[in-house]
Amino acid sequence: MNAFETKTVSWKLDYPTIDDLRKRARRRIPRFAFDYVDGAAGAAEQNMKTNAAALDAVEIVPRYGVDNFTANLETKIFGRTYSIPVGIAPMGIPSLVLPGGEKEFARAAQDRNIPLVLGSVAGATVEECADLAPENLWFQLYRVAKDELAVNLDMARRAQESGVQVLVLTLDVPARTKRPRELRARLTIPYRHSVQTVSEVLKHPNWLAAYFRHGMNGFANYKPYAGVKPSMADVTAFVRRESGGSFTWDEVKRFRDAWPGALVVKGLLHPADAEMAVSAGADGVIVSNHGGRQLEAAPPAIDALPAVVDAVGVAAKVMFDSGVRSGIDVVRAMALGAAFVFSGRPFMYGLGALGAAGPGFVADFYAEEISAAMRQIGAQTFAETRDLKIRHPGALSF
Repeated sequence: MNAFETKTVSWKLDYPTIDDLRKRARRRIPRFAFDYVDGAAGAAEQNMKTNAAALDAVEIVPRYGVDNFTANLETKIFGRTYSIPVGIAPMGIPSLVLPGGEKEFARAAQDRNIPLVLGSVAGATVEECADLAPENLWFQLYRVAKDELAVNLDMARRAQESGVQVLVLTLDVPARTKRPRELRARLTIPYRHSVQTVSEVLKHPNWLAAYFRHGMNGFANYKPYAGVKPSMADVTAFVRRESGGSFTWDEVKRFRDAWPGALVVKGLLHPADAEMAVSAGADGVIVSNHGGRQLEAAPPAIDALPAVVDAVGVAAKVMFDSGVRSGIDVVRAMALGAAFVFSGRPFMYGLGALGAAGPGFVADFYAEEISAAMRQIGAQTFAETRDLKIRHPGALSF
């Protein structure tokens, strides 16, 4: 066993849950970075909490008496087979948690054969991440209304030329949301240094060393559109000024016409919206409430999943995101009809806690826990989980 394998074994003992990684990340990264990842909408951050509680409430009745087996975790979606049904969800500025973080996500995605949905609001460009994860990169867009979506359409062109196969349009950010922890940490757009943030950085030498290696390239994908040789402040001001609003269904159709690969709409909770997305040409939808970061009054995403599956599950791939913290959470979503699952904060916690090795550690964590959960409930494939008796008290009826 080499030194890295020994360290990995030790990590499994020290960090057996995502919450253990979260606690270590809180110690290892500046407070403003942790609050950015860990926070949510509303004073009580209620929607983030109800996501977790609703997942915990989903019960699966196991079946026994089957032969001992190894569960098949491989999952095919949009023509590609991934090692597990878990991908890295699109998130804003992973490099805030650790400078260079987007590239570490890309390396882990390629190495572990899972998809990375690179957020358009990232500290690395789609071209840079496609070089690191040429077979595993998806790309997400927020709406930029400037010049009739010219910026968004050009970003999609760049993604296509970089080899990205799946384009994801996020709809659930029609307005900027107040996240109290971010405001208290002085995380605003445009970002300004303060005595508080500088003092936090100086307390965390690992973060500071990563900053000196990689710099801070927030909103890197928007740089070509912010003027001639724009500064970071210029790019930030451009994003602040020009982005916002939710894609309309007619705009989704425009992307369908322009994009040759799989098209996914993210952030839906109502089955009628999922039907509209499919009518507009989407190949898939992601049931999500943005991890509780947008609307504190939104229902838990898992409670909306079955109705969306019933509405469009034959016509499109229905995926799930929001609140996943364990392998059994993944199995719960798959048993309720999800074709794939995305996880956000846990990969950020891994990055913050363990540095470059963190995202891969989280991917391995999910693989190990999903395998154990599948064997425990007596299902060899994810299709078999849907034949089990499931109690889902919060399931929404429309």
